[in-house]
Amino acid sequence: MHLLPFAAGVFTLLILPGPTNAILAMASQGLTFGRAIALLATVMSAYLAIVLPAAGLASSFLRDHPLVSQGVKLVSATWVLYLALRLWGIGSSPVEAVRVRQLAVTTLLNPKALIIGLTMVPPAQEVPLTGSIAILASVVLAVSSIWLSIGRLILGREKRIPPFARRCGSATLVAFSAVLTFSALGG
Repeated sequence: MHLLPFAAGVFTLLILPGPTNAILAMASQGLTFGRAIALLATVMSAYLAIVLPAAGLASSFLRDHPLVSQGVKLVSATWVLYLALRLWGIGSSPVEAVRVRQLAVTTLLNPKALIIGLTMVPPAQEVPLTGSIAILASVVLAVSSIWLSIGRLILGREKRIPPFARRCGSATLVAFSAVLTFSALGG
């Protein structure tokens, strides 16, 4: 049975800090039950929207067209840098709440989704697709809930993100942007 190793691999990859997780932690500020459900549904939908086509169609295309793969990484890096600057407060009023749209775009551009889709999803002839989707959705929900909880522990019940937490989140996103850029440029 390939579902347990798939679940363990996806959990291990997704639990690592990354752009989506940093945004989730910041989004826990002023969290309500309804907002938590919206955030979790957004992350799950965005991951499924990338993983499923990548697992079924994109693998050979991206392997045959490395410039497209580099372009996806650079777009991802640019978006994450934009979020970092907004979180820091450059060019706008200080960010008070993470919007669902920002979380959706960040997750859609998250390279972890491509990694899962291109390298981790078990072949359909070995594991039913519905089983893979159910495992992926469950793991995404569990990991996202953990990161919302981590954010809640760090930020507490503040209605505003404390400046120190904003700056740390921003610095984390800049680091992810740099890693993505370095990776895209062949480093």
